[in-house]
Amino acid sequence: MPKILTPILILITAIASFAQSQEILLDEGWKAKRASEVPVDGTLVSSPEFELYDWMEARVPGTVLTTLLHNKKVPDPFFGLNNELIPDIYETGAEYYTFWFRNRFSLPELKQGEQVWLKFRGINYSANMFLNGKRINSDTHKGMFLREKYLITPMLEESGTNNLAVLVEPPDPVGNANGGQGGDGTIARSITQQFTAGWDWICPIRDRNTGIWDQVSLEITGPVDIRDPFVKPRVPGKRVPEKKQNPAFITVSAELFNASELNQEGILVATLGENTWSLPASIKAGESVTLEFAEIAIKNPKLWWPNGMGEANRSEAELGEANLYKLKLNFKQNDLISDSESVNFGLRQSSNYFDEKVGGRVFLINGQKIFIKGGNWIASDALLRLTPERYEAEVRMHSEMNMNMIRIWGGSMPERPEFYEACDKYGLLVWQDFWVSGDCNGRWLDPRKKESQARRQEYPDDHSLFISSAIDQIKMLRNHPSLYMWCGGNEFPPPPDINEKLEKEIFPKYDGTRYYVNESTSDSILRNTIGGNGDGPYGIQDPKRFFVTQSYPFNPELGSVGLPNVETMRKMMDEKDLQPPVRDRANHVWRYHKYIGYGKYIEQLGEISGIEDFCKKAQLVNYEQYRALQEGFNAGMWDKYTGMLVWKNQNPWTSLRGQFYDVFLEQNGCFYGFRHGAKPLHTQLNLNDSSICVLNQTYFDANDLLIESELIDIHGSSIEKSSSKASVGANSYRVIRKLFGNEKPNGFYFARLRLKNSKGELLDENLYWLTSKETDWLEPERLNPADLEVAVTKNENGLINATIENTGRETAFFLRMKISDKKSGELVLPVFMDDNYFTLFPGEKRKIGIDLSLLQSDTMISEMQLEVAPWNGRPVTVGL
Repeated sequence: MPKILTPILILITAIASFAQSQEILLDEGWKAKRASEVPVDGTLVSSPEFELYDWMEARVPGTVLTTLLHNKKVPDPFFGLNNELIPDIYETGAEYYTFWFRNRFSLPELKQGEQVWLKFRGINYSANMFLNGKRINSDTHKGMFLREKYLITPMLEESGTNNLAVLVEPPDPVGNANGGQGGDGTIARSITQQFTAGWDWICPIRDRNTGIWDQVSLEITGPVDIRDPFVKPRVPGKRVPEKKQNPAFITVSAELFNASELNQEGILVATLGENTWSLPASIKAGESVTLEFAEIAIKNPKLWWPNGMGEANRSEAELGEANLYKLKLNFKQNDLISDSESVNFGLRQSSNYFDEKVGGRVFLINGQKIFIKGGNWIASDALLRLTPERYEAEVRMHSEMNMNMIRIWGGSMPERPEFYEACDKYGLLVWQDFWVSGDCNGRWLDPRKKESQARRQEYPDDHSLFISSAIDQIKMLRNHPSLYMWCGGNEFPPPPDINEKLEKEIFPKYDGTRYYVNESTSDSILRNTIGGNGDGPYGIQDPKRFFVTQSYPFNPELGSVGLPNVETMRKMMDEKDLQPPVRDRANHVWRYHKYIGYGKYIEQLGEISGIEDFCKKAQLVNYEQYRALQEGFNAGMWDKYTGMLVWKNQNPWTSLRGQFYDVFLEQNGCFYGFRHGAKPLHTQLNLNDSSICVLNQTYFDANDLLIESELIDIHGSSIEKSSSKASVGANSYRVIRKLFGNEKPNGFYFARLRLKNSKGELLDENLYWLTSKETDWLEPERLNPADLEVAVTKNENGLINATIENTGRETAFFLRMKISDKKSGELVLPVFMDDNYFTLFPGEKRKIGIDLSLLQSDTMISEMQLEVAPWNGRPVTVGL
C-alpha cells in the first residue's frame, strides 16, 4: 500500500502549512479501471472497504488514453501508424472507454465552521462522483467545458481518510471517424472537442479525450466562500507606452456564497499594493450575494500593452510592456478570514472599428491601432497532457516570433488559465472561439456527415448546457488582459438563439469589456470581395504571390507547409518510412501524418540525396514562405489589410503541415522566417517590384534612420552598395527606394538590407536569396565547403553566447544551430536562440545568444553540445 499512503502524507503536510482557501491539487495517487470490469456501483467503489484489484495508475489530469499509454496498454499514437493499432471508440462502443477513477486523501481536523470543497476544472464528458459511499453530485455532470465545485464537508470521514470515486463516460454520440472534418459531424452534438473525431491535420483521438482532463483540487474555507472575482478595467483616451499616464480605473466585484446553515455577516476587503477598500455583507444561509466596489482610480498606472508595441529605435528584447497587478480579496468575520482570493490583472482598454476603406476590422488597445500579426492555435497537446511549463515555452515562442495575437480555434477548446497567464506575461492578445465549426455545424453540404445540413446547424443538442458552459468559461478567464475577444465559432456561428443570448445578455452581464463576433469569417471582420470562405488558402505559394494577389482585408486563416527537421522525423516514424516524396507523392505513413506537398520548391534546389537533404531543403523553403507571407501583408498595412492570422502556428501531434515548431518544441525554418518578417521596426524587400521599405509598428516615430542595401554574389563578393536616410512615422509603412541601382545581377545572389539608428546601431537586418532564372536555384549545391570556427561563452546571467566565424573563402549559407545531448545525440528542447538559419560571408562572424532557462531543472548543461551546420560542408560541434 505505500503508493497510496505517500500522497496522503504529502497532502496532510500541505494542508497544515497552507493558509485557508489555498487550493490543494489532487494530481497524485489516482487509480483507474474500465467500468465494465467493476461489477459494483459508486457507493461501493468509494467505500473504505472496497479493495483495488488490478487497477492501473491513472493520469489525472489526463484522459483514459493517457492512462492506458502510461501503463503501456497501447502504443504511442503519435508514432508511425500506431494509432491504427488502438481501438476506436466508434467501433468498440462507449463502454470500452468508460472508466472509474479513484483516489484517497486525508485532511487535518477541521475547525468549527470550516468547509471543504471538491473542485473539478474539466471532465469529458459525463461524470458521477462518490465520496465515502455517498453520491456527491445530485445531477450528472455533463460538458467538457464546465467547472464543478461541490461542498463535501458533510461526507467527510471523521477518521481523516476519504475515498473518492469518479465514473467518467465519453461524449454521446462519439462520432464516426470516417475521414471527414470532425468525422461524421455528430461529435458536435456534445459540448466537447470536435477535432477528436479527426481533421485534415490530425487523425482521430481514439477515446475522444474522455477523462478527468483538467485539475482536481480541494479547498478549505470558512462558512463564506469567495467566487469568481472580477477586476474590470477602464482606460479612457488614447495612450502611449512608457509615458506618464492619466489615471486608469477598475471596478472590483465578487460573489459570496454562504455554505453554512446560519446567516453570516462580515466585510469584503480588497487590497491593491498599500491601499485597501471594504464593503459590508450579510448573507443568508445557503444563499449568495454579489458585491461590487465603487470604481477605483489608479494614478499614473503601468498599462498592459501587446508584444512589440514599445518605443521605436530600441532593441527587440525591450519592446514588450505587459505590466500586471495583483489584487487580493479577503472576507473577514471579526478577526478571522473566511476565504481569500487573489486576482492578477492588467490595465488595458480594448476597442475596435470597421475600416470601410480597407474592408477589415481594426483592433485597438488603449486607443492605439494594432496591426495583427499572429496565428491559429489548436491545443498544446492532442491528448491533453497540459503543463504550465509547456504553455510557457509555446507562448514564448509566439512572442519571439514577434506575434501579437493567438486565435484559439473553435474545433478545440477554451484554453486553460495557465495558457492565459503565459499570454499575459508575454503580451499576446487572444481571440477565443467557442466550440463551433463550419464543418461539423453545417456551413456546407458534406456527404461524409451523418445528419442533414439543417440538423447540424442546430448543434449542439443541449443549448442550455452551451450557455451555462459559456458563462462558466467567461468567468474563469475574464480577468486575463490577454483575452481580447470571443468568437461564436470557426467559419460559422452558433444557433441563432445561442448567438443572440451571448451577444445581448451573457457578455454584457458577465464581462462587458470585450468584442464578440458571431463567426471567424463574419462580414463584420472582413469584407469578402474575392469569393471563397473568407479565409485561406492553405498550401505552398510562390513567395511573390503574397505581394501581388489580394487576400482578405483581415484574413483569420492563411496557411502553408511546415515540414519539421530530420530529428523530429525520426521521432515520428521508422527509418524505413523516411523516404522523401518524389514529385510530391508521399508514402502512406507521411500521408497518415497529413503531409502536404511543396510543389516544385524543394526539388528545384537539386537532386534529393535522402531524408536529411530533403528536410534541410524544406527549411529553406519554409523560411522564405513565411517571411514572404508576413511581409506581403506588411506591404498592405492600413492600405489593403488590417491583419492576418497564420493557419496554423503549431500542431498538437506529429503532423507534417502548417507549424512554426513541432510537437517536441523544436523550431523550424518557418519560425525564423516569420520572426524576421514580423519585427515591429523592420526593413524589407518587396518581392514584386524590388522596392526597399521600412515598417514601423510601434507607437513612436522612428526618426533619422539609415537604410543600407548590398548586393552580394553567391561566393560573398560585394556587387553593389547603397544607403538612404529616412524617418518613418508611428504605426506606418514607407517605401524608400528600389533595390537595384544598375542592372539586376545574373545567377544566384543575395540582397542584404540593414536598418540603423542615428548612432549607427543595428536595428534590423534581412538577407534575401534571389535568382535571375529558375535553374539558378541549383547553384547553392555547388558551393565549396565552408570553414567555421565556433566558440561558446557564458555570461553573468547564465545565458550562453555562441560566436560563429566564417574563416574560409566560401559563403557559409543557411547555417543551422542546434543543441543536443553529447551521448545520445538527441535534441535538447526547448531552446531559444537570437537567430538561426543565417548566412555568413567570408570573414564575417556573429554572436548568437542561447537561452536554456526553460529546460527541465535536472538537465546538465555540461552534458550538452552545440552543433553549427552550414548548407555546404561539415558541421562544427563544441561542448557547452
